[in-house]
Amino acid sequence: MRLPAGTRDWLPAELRRKRAVENALRGVFERWAYAEAQTPSFERFDVLETGIGETLADKLFLFNDRRGTQLALRPEMTTPIARLVSTRMREAPLPLRLSYVQPTYRYEEPQEGRMREFTQAGLELIGAESAHADAECLFTAVEALDVLGLDDALFDINHSAVIDGVLSTLGLNVAQAAICKGLISDRNIVALRAELNGMGREQHADAVVRLAMMRGRFEVLEAVRPYCTSDTSRAGITRLELLLTRAADLGYEGRISIDLSLLRDFSYYTGFIFEGFVGEAGFSLCGGGRYDELLPHFGLDAGAVGWSAGVERLLLALERRHSNRFGEAPAIDVLVSGSDVIAARERAAGRTVRIDFDRQSEATLLALARAQRIPRLVIARGGEIREFDVTW
Repeated sequence: MRLPAGTRDWLPAELRRKRAVENALRGVFERWAYAEAQTPSFERFDVLETGIGETLADKLFLFNDRRGTQLALRPEMTTPIARLVSTRMREAPLPLRLSYVQPTYRYEEPQEGRMREFTQAGLELIGAESAHADAECLFTAVEALDVLGLDDALFDINHSAVIDGVLSTLGLNVAQAAICKGLISDRNIVALRAELNGMGREQHADAVVRLAMMRGRFEVLEAVRPYCTSDTSRAGITRLELLLTRAADLGYEGRISIDLSLLRDFSYYTGFIFEGFVGEAGFSLCGGGRYDELLPHFGLDAGAVGWSAGVERLLLALERRHSNRFGEAPAIDVLVSGSDVIAARERAAGRTVRIDFDRQSEATLLALARAQRIPRLVIARGGEIREFDVTW
């Protein structure tokens, strides 16, 4: 029998590893004072449509309830959190720090690192609009991958206003700028050059292509600064400078770079953007940024920044490193044969107990305990209780 495309079963050992990764991420969120929230797996379509971009809208699983209300499985967690904050948490003092580890659903073409049902873990910092909030967002993500043992993960950062500033100097209209940003995001420099030539901007094509493909640190910002003449674009450069400086203070200097082609969903993000990745995986492990225009759509005038990671992608990266850091089986403290009372007493004391139903022989039970590395064996027979310390 076949599963629906883009889904999978989780065997006990696989699920144990997944839960361990999720709990490690929860630990990071808690240490940064992010409280976990949970929302329904499906929402009204009109609510999701308010928050998600066009790309995600095409990937929704849609259905109607018996009253004809159009519903959709959530494709991401940011929009449901925005809906939650703008309704039930509307009067809560800002800033709000919320986290989540929840299943999400997208009608994707299944491939490695891209499933139709997947777990998204992340956080949202609501009501904080400063560059310091951007820094907190980035550094929580760095710390989260570090905790998983991916402490060589690299992070690309950008600010949407920087490329906007470059393109605005060319006198492009909104539609032309959107075409160029799409090609920059796809790193399609051949098509970008052709589009600029077709728009009558041949004299600017070389400079735009060169800038769009630049990666580095402060030198990238110095190269792009002359093209950013608006207050907004210069403020974007200032924010990126602050992030690089604070990252260096934490020892992250060699892991965080400016990538001017990083735009993600350029209709959704309004400022700082980032992605994290490792060499073993051909996809980003986490990403996010600032989305100050989302909450106002729900009637709450507040900026926000956040990020999320696909738990399955993190597991793939760990698997490719042959890491068994989260693969250990739960330890069994004691093997009990012949007494429900003793087994109950051991569990009440906080120990993990395996029960022998078949009242096997002492030799067989000792061999079983050694094979499964169980340090204690208790055998109850005919009113006699014998206890063994097991070595292997």
